[in-house]
Amino acid sequence: MTIRQRVGVCLAAAALAIGLSACGKRSEADNQAGELVQSTDEFQSRAGKPIDIENHPGKDLFENNCAMCHNGTVPKAPNQVWLEMMAPDAILAAMNGGLMSKQAASLSSQERVQIAEYLSRISLADYRPPEPPKQCSSPQLAGGPPPAAVGWGLDNRRFVPASVAGLSAQDVPKLKVKWAFAYPGAIRARSQPSIGWGTVFVGGHDGTLYAFDLASGCLRWSKRISAEVRTAIVADAATKRLYFGDILGRAYAVNAMNGAEIWQRKVDNHPNATITGTPSLAAGMLFVPVSSLEVTSAADPAYACCTFRGNVVALDPATGAERWRTFTVPQPARKVGKTSSGTDILGPSGAPVWNSPTYDAKRGLLYFGSGENYSTPADGNSDAVIAVDAKTGKRRWTAQLTTGDAWNVGCMMKNANCPKENGPDLDVAASPLLIP
Repeated sequence: MTIRQRVGVCLAAAALAIGLSACGKRSEADNQAGELVQSTDEFQSRAGKPIDIENHPGKDLFENNCAMCHNGTVPKAPNQVWLEMMAPDAILAAMNGGLMSKQAASLSSQERVQIAEYLSRISLADYRPPEPPKQCSSPQLAGGPPPAAVGWGLDNRRFVPASVAGLSAQDVPKLKVKWAFAYPGAIRARSQPSIGWGTVFVGGHDGTLYAFDLASGCLRWSKRISAEVRTAIVADAATKRLYFGDILGRAYAVNAMNGAEIWQRKVDNHPNATITGTPSLAAGMLFVPVSSLEVTSAADPAYACCTFRGNVVALDPATGAERWRTFTVPQPARKVGKTSSGTDILGPSGAPVWNSPTYDAKRGLLYFGSGENYSTPADGNSDAVIAVDAKTGKRRWTAQLTTGDAWNVGCMMKNANCPKENGPDLDVAASPLLIP
């Protein structure tokens, strides 16, 4: 998917419909599930009234108190584009006793609310957090078969054999919705669920990780983290851990039985870094792909584009400690010229890793694809399939599929930040598949 498509695809349906039943009879679990189905309209009514962001007092407050750090000068500070994707109560909580409490200490309670409103684009005066899903009678998982090694992060072919699925081709026309869950206040659902121990594990737009009972859809436990969970949930049967990443570029490990956090790690210090591809669990390591949306910053012709370099980082699954890191663009960007408006051009840059890395046990290699360069010059690392040693991260080979591809959102805006290559903006966005 190109960045043009990624920018446009923001209004995906936000409902999870799983736990399909091949039986036409209604059970007690089916009746309970019916109580869990809630309309999107109900969730939207809780969100609060839209605000006029250009004339809202939160705009000046953010620009005078927050923008200096969040728009490029502090490496670990999430860029404004990511803050705008967070739930309003999560933004406010960060300032009221959370991670940003020290930085927000000089602001009044009203000013903090105004900043949260400006970033979230809604009024908090009438905001009501969504009602939680129906709770199970016990938080303890129901039990059942452990998760199979299928899906993103375990087997990127995403093939589910009949022995795991428990379905035949003849069963498919008989399937009926057994229960459904609508994500509270969400405009998209991008986390692929994992199933194990009689439980469905999935992440939400507001940064909540859910554990639903597979049979009835009631909630066993939930955990709120900092921001949207975009990746699939990787469930490890051996350790009973769940692994995933969020849009702020943090990787997590939590206890599958109760949601307790084991560790979290910011995987890249760039303010626009994010995790879009699912981390892959293999060879005793967790391989985390790192991408970004620095291409959007280039919409401002005064922004010096660009410095992000795609990379994959190998973490210790038990502790989150970094084992190795390999960059798609080997050397940091340097000044290579100026745009027609006088802004510095920094490059080469980009080649983000949007996809889940694929492990090859036979050869001891890890494969992943890269996206376009963000700035001139387009180099030999964009739009490529890259193979590295899974133990060390040392590059073994690179196969570039499209040459001369440098692009950013400045090209959409037709401003001076558009690289001379002007695309075509083609990525290797899907995971490489290892076919026996």
